[in-house]
Amino acid sequence: MAKKNLGDIEDNNKNLGGVSALFNSPLKENVTNAAKPAATAAEEEIVTYPLRLKKSALKALKILGAQKGVTVKELIMTLVEKEYDL
Repeated sequence: MAKKNLGDIEDNNKNLGGVSALFNSPLKENVTNAAKPAATAAEEEIVTYPLRLKKSALKALKILGAQKGVTVKELIMTLVEKEYDL
């Protein structure tokens, strides 16, 4: 669904207060965007690949990741890198 720019819809209408906050996306900080390309330049390009897991395996990985404070993706990537010496 395309985002619509409602402009100044709140002007001269007391019943529509806060509508702009609901429909307009917040401004993004340029500081985080400037630091991001430098970090990705050092790493290799990352591509997506669909992976099918049993529900029980995914649940176990989520629990393990929560205990260690890492994501499921990081768990899988470290395991693959160790197993195949990548």
